[in-house]
Amino acid sequence: MKIIGKETIHPFLFYSGKTAGYIIWVLYVTAFFELTNIKMISFKWLDCVSYFTFLLGLFFIILSLINLGKSTSLGLPDEKTVFVKKGLYRFSRNPMYVGFNLFTISSVLINANPFLLIFAVYSIMVYHFIIRGEEAFLEKRFAEDYINYKNKVRRYL
Repeated sequence: MKIIGKETIHPFLFYSGKTAGYIIWVLYVTAFFELTNIKMISFKWLDCVSYFTFLLGLFFIILSLINLGKSTSLGLPDEKTVFVKKGLYRFSRNPMYVGFNLFTISSVLINANPFLLIFAVYSIMVYHFIIRGEEAFLEKRFAEDYINYKNKVRRYL
């Protein structure tokens, strides 16, 4: 199976938004292990909330990857895929993106830096546009089955 597919939005937005997200996630790890400190404010309770948010995001991502199985790809797949609506996909059309957004939020909380917040908002917005493009693709590919699913299950939570 090919893991990298076609972008759902303009390639610059697609890759810059994803890259911003990945950088933010790396900053979470470096802050967690106290390798960097870019905090502008410091509250211990923010760190605790960030740990919980990170673990919740990890839960969403791992379970959604298990639920998707071989249908997982970065971008739109070229080959035939299976329409997944089991597991977390019964409650959210995009549980993996919920996990990604929780990772991003956890990094903003642990780093407590307003500049990082700007990148986080950009990344989350780009992911939203990616999702909208994926939904249009899924409507074309799975037609009425996806539309019925979309009417029953929320985009996020």
